[in-house]
Amino acid sequence: MDLIEIGVIVAGPLDFVDSRAAKLAVEQADARLTEMFPGFEFNFFEIRRPELSAGATSDSTSIEPALLLQRALEERDARHWDFAFVLTSAELEGIYSPYCFAALSRSMDAAVISLSLIDPQALGVDVDHVERIERIARRLSRLMLHAIGHLTGLPKSDHPNDLLYHPPDAQALDLMAALQPEDVERQREVLESIADQRLEEGAGKQLSSPAFAIRAAWINRAQIYRSIWAARPWEFPKRLSRLTIASFSALAILFMTAESWDLALAQGAPRIVGLVALTVLTTTIFVVTRQQLLVRRRKRRSEQTVVTSVLAIAIVLLGMTVTWLTLFLVGAVLSQLLFPSGLIASWASSTIETTNDLSWIHRPQMAAFSASLALLIGALGASFESQHYFRHIIFVDEEI
Repeated sequence: MDLIEIGVIVAGPLDFVDSRAAKLAVEQADARLTEMFPGFEFNFFEIRRPELSAGATSDSTSIEPALLLQRALEERDARHWDFAFVLTSAELEGIYSPYCFAALSRSMDAAVISLSLIDPQALGVDVDHVERIERIARRLSRLMLHAIGHLTGLPKSDHPNDLLYHPPDAQALDLMAALQPEDVERQREVLESIADQRLEEGAGKQLSSPAFAIRAAWINRAQIYRSIWAARPWEFPKRLSRLTIASFSALAILFMTAESWDLALAQGAPRIVGLVALTVLTTTIFVVTRQQLLVRRRKRRSEQTVVTSVLAIAIVLLGMTVTWLTLFLVGAVLSQLLFPSGLIASWASSTIETTNDLSWIHRPQMAAFSASLALLIGALGASFESQHYFRHIIFVDEEI
């Protein structure tokens, strides 16, 4: 029988009602998973981390999900769980929505769930202790089942009775009860691959560190692709406002400077291509390092750690590439609309003697040169983003 291990980390203190509801929710989720997947054994492990309540803000009512996801990742990696859930009584600080009672990360195989907003008492519903525990447990178990579906790559559903439905509020969780047969089969296939022996437990023991990393990335290439898609790196320019503002400010200044035009048009095509490649690579390394996105090394290497680190690098690399392309396109359009040939020829006099010497390639050349320098400057803007905010952008692919 295939074994799936799921860790449940209780972050901070829970009162009597939440504690009882959490235990009941785990039992309900275990029973539902066993019913849907009779060929699997699901083992839930609960650990308590009361010190994690220190991550809440000064009013002690809210906490950033990225902080708890990081701890979930560390515990999952150390204990070799397949999935990790963090339960907290604090409210979660959402970025994509005004409220957030769960944050899911496919790249980390983890989820953070707040019991605060699924509590009927918090919604002004007057119920006794027994009913309150039952409602919280039912909603929490369905959030867990939804999270496992999301973490295994199942798509969202538009049907309110589906476990993969994106609930607009806590009451909608009460109706989420089932999966479509095709989704059950898809999830079964993913769970089978997850339950397989980890690389570090078998053939990977004899591999060198580079070979181990390459093999782990190749084995999990499908998961890596799905996680990158779920992270939506093409939205980087919109999400990382400080990077974008700094980059576009630098782009505008470069285009308004005669020396920039003269220097850009004096470069050959190989130099421009090399500058672009070096810029994207350098900014990726800088952001990944500055924001500490890589998993901390442990004495015992693991397949999961490699996958998470590869995902962090790939997502940032694609995000930086998209940002550069955005800067390039804006620069190319501006150079065509606002800068006549005569002006360019006078500014780049060391390269362009007359307007007849100006060819179609010169404006894109300036756009590529300026976009590269602007992205380098913009990466410094990204360094001023909160580390938790940046981790949220990179790793959280669904807020509920």
